[in-house]
Amino acid sequence: MATEKIIIGVDNETIELKGADKETFIAQREADNVAFQLVEAEQSAKRDARESAIKKLAEIAGLTKDELASIL
Repeated sequence: MATEKIIIGVDNETIELKGADKETFIAQREADNVAFQLVEAEQSAKRDARESAIKKLAEIAGLTKDELASIL
């Protein structure tokens, strides 16, 4: 990654980031990626919990998929 060229556009100019600016950009990109992965994991966990709750409700109440859909 140290040899990775990072070029950004500012207005109509392109600028290659170097030194501290490049390090800051890379660190921010990595932090953004970690934050994105956390949000994705949280959404996946919520989706799984909802599906599990719906399945349990269907089993306990003896509801069909159509009945569940009309309730939800």
